[in-house]
Amino acid sequence: MSLVKQLIKLNNRKLIAKPAYLSTTARETFKFEELELELNEIKPNLPEDTNKIPFGSLFTNHMFSVEWDSKEGWSRPKIGPLKPLQIHPAAKCLHYSIEIFEGMKAYKGVDEKIRLFRPEMNLNRLYKSAVRSTLPTFDKQELLKCIKQLVSLEKDWIPKSTSASLYIRPTFIGTEVRKNFKSNINKKIFLMT
Repeated sequence: MSLVKQLIKLNNRKLIAKPAYLSTTARETFKFEELELELNEIKPNLPEDTNKIPFGSLFTNHMFSVEWDSKEGWSRPKIGPLKPLQIHPAAKCLHYSIEIFEGMKAYKGVDEKIRLFRPEMNLNRLYKSAVRSTLPTFDKQELLKCIKQLVSLEKDWIPKSTSASLYIRPTFIGTEVRKNFKSNINKKIFLMT
């Protein structure tokens, strides 16, 4: 079987197994109901014509983050002001490419209702990528609830246009400080829009 056919077969397989390193005593997922909010009151200063905004040049006021470690499992998820990440120069994501991401979109319909474009498909790919990359698994529906909360907070940033949308970037990285590839100690999911 060719490599391409093997990859297609792997992508179509339903992954239900959890990585072996996830302890049964650790929190196996984070919960939306435990979401901590720290609001930034700065209102967006968007141009009238959102089509003139270069892609990826503006960021909203808030970001989502949640930490994982091998002893405790998932921490409480947080939405707070957008800020630089603080990671050690030896963080695994910088040396061994232990990172995954997805690209999602939120837009306003002609009825002004906010919609996410195929979020289940994005989260299925993110989950499969986490398993393949030896990152811990998570509950996709809990993450989706958190994403919807972030998008709701940033609704003023969603362009009123049929040709533009709010880009959402869920990213999952290995943050442990180790000089070897095999350890699975600390991870972080963050999301910016």
